[in-house]
Amino acid sequence: MKRILTATAIAAALAAGNAQAGSTSGTFTVNVTLTSACTLGAVTNVAFAYTSLQAAVANATGGGFSVSCTNSLPYTFGLQSGNGAATPPGAATIAVTDNAVNLNYSLGLSAAGGTGNGAAQAYSVTGTMAGSQSGTCATASCTNAAATNKIHTLIVNY
Repeated sequence: MKRILTATAIAAALAAGNAQAGSTSGTFTVNVTLTSACTLGAVTNVAFAYTSLQAAVANATGGGFSVSCTNSLPYTFGLQSGNGAATPPGAATIAVTDNAVNLNYSLGLSAAGGTGNGAAQAYSVTGTMAGSQSGTCATASCTNAAATNKIHTLIVNY
C-alpha cells in the first residue's frame, strides 16, 4: 500500500509539472460618433483703388480666405452685407453703395463652395466697381474710413 501511495504521489507531481495554462477571450466594439465641422480662416480685407470717372472697371485686391472641413463634407458660401448676426445661407453676390465715398461696388466669391478634404482650401472674395462713377470727395484724395457700411460677412454653410 505504501508503494501505491508513493507511486500515486510521484505521478501527481509529474502531472502537476505538465499542467497547461488557461486563457479565454472576448470581443468588444468601439463606437465612434464624429461631428462634422468646418473652420474659416481670416478673410483678408478687400481693397479698391479708383479714380473718379475712370472708364474702366476696377477689380478689387485681397479677399483671400481658407476653409478646412471634415473629409467628404460638402459646404457652400454666402455673403451678407453688414457685420450683424449671420443669417445663412447668405447671397452669392451683394451690391453696396459705400456711404462715405458714394461709390457702388459688387462682391462675389471665387467659388460657390466645395467638399472638405481635411486640409485648408483657398478661396477669395472678389470685387468689382463699375467705371464712370464720380464718387464724393471734397479733397484731392479720400478713403472710406468713416463709412458705416464697409464691413460684410462671409458665411460657410455645411
